[in-house]
Amino acid sequence: MMKNLIYILGLSIILTPSMVLAQNQKECYNTVQFCPVGKRMGFTRNMQSYSGAFEMGDTSVVTIVVYKGMEYRFSLCSPSHPELNGSFEFKVTEKLTEASWEDVVTYVEKPIYDEDGFEDGVEKVAETKRKRVYKKVEQIWYDNTDDEMSQDFIFLSRSTRKLNIKVYLPEGGESDMSSGLSGSTYACVGLLIEHQPGIISGFTR
Repeated sequence: MMKNLIYILGLSIILTPSMVLAQNQKECYNTVQFCPVGKRMGFTRNMQSYSGAFEMGDTSVVTIVVYKGMEYRFSLCSPSHPELNGSFEFKVTEKLTEASWEDVVTYVEKPIYDEDGFEDGVEKVAETKRKRVYKKVEQIWYDNTDDEMSQDFIFLSRSTRKLNIKVYLPEGGESDMSSGLSGSTYACVGLLIEHQPGIISGFTR
């Protein structure tokens, strides 16, 4: 009886979601190396490229750093499931600090005087002051759903900053996908990031 209990507990440990996820990610290790590269355009693979296991309907967000004067190319592919190529949705966003004015209400105590001019208690009076506040807002720089579902995006960075890349794998097409230990289906996806020195316009010495 004890041996059976140990066996059951051991099996449940093997099949925990974190272990299944780790196994799936291991199978998808370095998927990005099989994505088509833009060497003919002069691009070089950037070490910030990503590989991962996606279930249908999954969304993943990664943060990268882009540098001033560099040109970048972002592209997506699934070498193991080419039927998914062309269906990836992604956005390039940035967290910007936005300043604005905000009305702040505070309450102060003021004395109350009777008809003879003597203090007769206190009352709380509302005072409104304007305060400068700073908030983080998400700026969407690119959305491939507005660009005929293009699977790559090329741009020149004019400053050094952090960008977020949000990748979404639409629902559907699960029957042809791989099956993990948990029985869930997934595909190996590569987010290829490439770079090259950008073209500087205007005169230089």
